[in-house]
Amino acid sequence: MTEYLLSRQEAPDLERARLELLAEFHDPLTVAQLDAIGVGEGWRCLDVGAGAGAVTRMLAERIGRGGSVLAIDLDTTLLEELAGDRVEVRRQDLLADPLAAGGFDLVHARLLLMHLPSRVLALRRLIDAARPGGWVAAIDPDFTTVAVSPSSPAWERTWSAFWDVLIAGGWDPAYGSRLCGEMRAAGLVEVHADYAAASEPGGSLGARLLSLSIERLRERLIGFGVEGDEIDEARRGLEDPARTFSSQTTCVARGRRPSG
Repeated sequence: MTEYLLSRQEAPDLERARLELLAEFHDPLTVAQLDAIGVGEGWRCLDVGAGAGAVTRMLAERIGRGGSVLAIDLDTTLLEELAGDRVEVRRQDLLADPLAAGGFDLVHARLLLMHLPSRVLALRRLIDAARPGGWVAAIDPDFTTVAVSPSSPAWERTWSAFWDVLIAGGWDPAYGSRLCGEMRAAGLVEVHADYAAASEPGGSLGARLLSLSIERLRERLIGFGVEGDEIDEARRGLEDPARTFSSQTTCVARGRRPSG
């Protein structure tokens, strides 16, 4: 079973709050993505790494009674309430468990690929699950553009350790910069990507989301040499409206499996 650094079992209340901010931040990007693809009545959809179910809900509303959504995740605790005539919920590991080949009009993965130790294999499995002519949609960030100004030694140490923790856990914090190219290299056609980034005051939605993510990894950050008071100071900087927060760059990508 693939390990996930932000397992809900470790801090369920804090993780639920973080997931709510995550959905608030990314849902508008996903709506635009699904609109561009044209997801609608009767579609068969696969939502991989469905998390708290924000995208599963969107898809269930769009596909109507004639469609279906299969939502899979390592932890389905927050998905179970969505199960019904349109939605099937399944505990499943993308890298280890079989998926029905060629069975879906849309295969969706939001903030998933960056977390996996074998991204090339994962992307291939997503593509294999799409029918010929079907769509693969993914969203992943590139954290190389994150900055806080004015900076501080506490922020720099915390941010450096944050990267170390993610990389040690098998994540790629810059994966969003590679996502579009890897989709083309994997054989998808009609590949298109939009990129979203912002420079805004501390305390913005994106800054608060990153602050909560840092808090979720507090014990791991301390294990990598950061002091607790440095983490607190770094979080205060993120949430200080007198500072400027430059966000991650989020890649919103889509591509079609060739029909032939």
